[in-house]
Amino acid sequence: MCSSSTTVCIFIFLQISHVLIAGQYEIIPPQNRIVGFLGKEVILPCQLTTSSIPESTNIQVQWILDKSSEKIDVKSYYGRNKPETQDNRYRGRAELSLTDLNKGNMSLILKKSRLSDQGNYTCMIFLGDWYNEVVVELVLAAKGTEPTIALVGYKDWGIGLTCSSNGWYPKPKALWLDSEGKVRSKQSDTTITETKAGNFIVSSSITTESGIDHEVSCKIINELLGMESESRILISDALYPTTSPWLAPFLIILLIFICLLVGAGYKVRQSYQKLSQCEKKKNETQADRNNLTEAIETEKRTGQASVSELEHRFGHLTNELEARKAQECAVAVTLDSYYKHPDISISGDKERTSLQTLTPGEGATVLGTRIFVGKEGYAAGKHYWEVDVGERLDWELGVLTQAERDKFREKKAVKSFKEGRWALRSSQGKFFSGPCEKMIEKKPHQSYSVIGLLLDQEKGEISFYNTSNPIFLLDSIPIKFTDKLYPFLDYGSASENSDPKPSEKSNASENSGPKSLKKSFSNFFKKP
Repeated sequence: MCSSSTTVCIFIFLQISHVLIAGQYEIIPPQNRIVGFLGKEVILPCQLTTSSIPESTNIQVQWILDKSSEKIDVKSYYGRNKPETQDNRYRGRAELSLTDLNKGNMSLILKKSRLSDQGNYTCMIFLGDWYNEVVVELVLAAKGTEPTIALVGYKDWGIGLTCSSNGWYPKPKALWLDSEGKVRSKQSDTTITETKAGNFIVSSSITTESGIDHEVSCKIINELLGMESESRILISDALYPTTSPWLAPFLIILLIFICLLVGAGYKVRQSYQKLSQCEKKKNETQADRNNLTEAIETEKRTGQASVSELEHRFGHLTNELEARKAQECAVAVTLDSYYKHPDISISGDKERTSLQTLTPGEGATVLGTRIFVGKEGYAAGKHYWEVDVGERLDWELGVLTQAERDKFREKKAVKSFKEGRWALRSSQGKFFSGPCEKMIEKKPHQSYSVIGLLLDQEKGEISFYNTSNPIFLLDSIPIKFTDKLYPFLDYGSASENSDPKPSEKSNASENSGPKSLKKSFSNFFKKP
C-alpha cells in the first residue's frame, strides 16, 4: 500500500516538474526588423526569458536562413560533445556565444555582412524535450561618401554644378538646398546607378543663377538608416559670366564663315578673271577673224596679191580659235597603277611617269607594248587634256575601250592594240592617225613636244592639236562607240629602240631617250 502510494507520488511529481519547466522558458521576440550596416558585424537577437539554464540540460540551437529557393544552415549547435554544422558561405562569419548559452542568450553573431545575407532567419531552440522558435528579419544599409560638389562649366548665364557620392544602400535620395536650408525649387537632374557590388552611386546636377544662388548645398539621405550627408559651396558673383557663353563660339563660327566667304570670293574672282581673259582672247580672235574675212573679201574684189597671205592668217586664227574652245573643256587625268607596263613607274600624284630598267632575265616575262592608262573613263560630253611627249620619236596616244583596257590588265603585257583604240602615233618622228594609219604632214621648224586631245562624244570624234606656239589642229578621227573611253599613252614595244636619233641626242641630251619627256616624263598628263 505504501509502495503503491510512493510510485504514484513520484509520477505526479515528475508531471508537475515537467509543467513547471515548460512554463519557465520563453523566447523574447524582437519588436522590429534588425537593421545592420553593410560590411559590418550584426547581431541577430534570440534571448530566452530566463537567465539561467541548468548545466544538465541538453541545449541545441539552429539558425536557418529562409530563401525562396533554399533553406541555408547558417549555424547549428547540437551540444557540447557533438560537432557543429553550417553552410560554407557562412563559415568563419556566423558564430554563437557558447559561454552565454546557459544564460539563455542564443543570439547569432554575423560578421562582414553582405547584401546576400538579407532575409528572414529562424532561431530554433531545443532544451531537452522543450522546443520553440522565433523569426528575425535582417535588412542592411550603408552610408556613402561625403558628397563632392564640382563646377562643370557655364550654362547660359549661370554656373553648372554637379554633386557626386558613392557607396549608398539602399537607393538614397538627393536634394539641393539653398542658403536657408530649403529645397531649391529649380529643377535638378539626378542619376542613381547601381554598381556590380550592389550599392549605389549618386550623381546630381543643377544650374545656379547670379544674384540668387550665393550658397548651395547638396544633401544625400539614407531614409532606412535615417542618416544623411551634406556638402556646401559658396559662389561669388565674380564667377558668373558677364557675357553670354555662346559669344566666343559665335565669334569663332563667324570668323570661319568670313574666311570661307573670302576664300570663295577669291576663287570666284580667279575663275572670273580666267574666264574674262579667255573670253577676251576669244573675242579678239573672233574680231581678227571677222576683220580678216572682210579684208579677204576686199582683196578679192580689188584683186591685190596679198589674198593668199590673208587666207593663211585667217586659217591660222580659225584653228587657234577652235583649239582655245577645246581647252575650255580641260580635265585632269589621273593615271591608273593597275593598268601599266612593268617598265613604267608612276609618281605619287598619279600625273607623271618614267621608264625604269628591269633586271636581267625579268624582261623576258614582261615584253610587250609599254603602255599606261588613265583611271577615269568618259562616256559623254567633251573632255580635253594635254600630253608632254618632249622630243621622243616613238609614241602613241589617244583613247581605248574598256575591253582593250581589261585585256591589257589580264595579260599584263600585250604586243599592240588592233581594235577599240583611236590614236595619234609617232614612228621615228613621223605622225600617223588611226585606225586608218593616215600619215600627217608635219610643218618644218615646228616643235611638237606637247599634244592636246579633245574627246568630243557629242560629235563622235577625237581631235589632236599641236599646242606649241602657234596652236593648230593636227587631225580629227571619227569615233563610233557609246561606252566609256579611257586616255592612254604608249611608249612603244619594250624590245624596240625608241630613243632619238644620234644626231638629235647631241642637242637634247637631258630631254631625250628614256628621259625625253621633260626629264623622266614629268607632267605627262596635264591640264592646259
